[in-house]
Amino acid sequence: MPRVGRPSPSCHGGIFFKLLVFLAVVFAALALAWMLFLPLVFTTQLRQRTGFDATVESLAVNPFTGTIELRGLVITNPPTFPVHEFVQLRRFHADAELFSLLTDRPVFASVILDVAKLTLVKGEDRRTNAGAFQGHLAAPGQDPALPVPARPARGILIRRLAVRIDEVVIADHTGPVPVVQDYRLGFNQIYTDVTGVKQLMAPAALAGLMPAGAALDGLLPGALGRALRETAKDAAKSGAGLLKAAGRRTGEKIKGYFDALEESQKP
Repeated sequence: MPRVGRPSPSCHGGIFFKLLVFLAVVFAALALAWMLFLPLVFTTQLRQRTGFDATVESLAVNPFTGTIELRGLVITNPPTFPVHEFVQLRRFHADAELFSLLTDRPVFASVILDVAKLTLVKGEDRRTNAGAFQGHLAAPGQDPALPVPARPARGILIRRLAVRIDEVVIADHTGPVPVVQDYRLGFNQIYTDVTGVKQLMAPAALAGLMPAGAALDGLLPGALGRALRETAKDAAKSGAGLLKAAGRRTGEKIKGYFDALEESQKP
């Protein structure tokens, strides 16, 4: 009987090499499909969830490293608002500690938020585009004028946060004549170990927002708006206290001057 020989090592190597090539082609096709369709999926979901239209130049998410890179995001208001523009985001980048995403406290090694232009609009009905966007994003399908049901707070830690905002436009259409204010802020701040929104209202940050500070009142929704109002109140109280203290010191100096003058006139 003829003997059946074993496959040669070169045959095994050829099969293994072909398998590697096949897997490489499959993974390359999946990666290409991921890169091509992810921006479309993202903007479609955002539009369906919020009612705000959106386009994006590029979006890359690496599930193996926890890295997100988004560029050229433009969000526009629905026709119910008198102004079309809303957000022009130049870049968003995040590096997450991958396993922390499975816990109650996600940790990000770094986050970059680079905003070219932010347009905040208040319509005739006093609704704001930022409030409507946040309301729909938090509770899709619910009237943003209604309170959003409370959810258990989820902690977060950002070890390094870089925020840049070039321009803020505030359009108030509540009166008979629209009032539009354009602020070229050039805001550029770096924060470390961020665990809450109020940390963003540091004195240096408030100085950068000062030109638009008063006009922003009532236009920023949620925790950011509350943090801005609370910080402004604290600053006002501190300023009043400093002014009162300065007046007291001035009064004491004047009183001391007259006391010294009276003593010098005594025989």
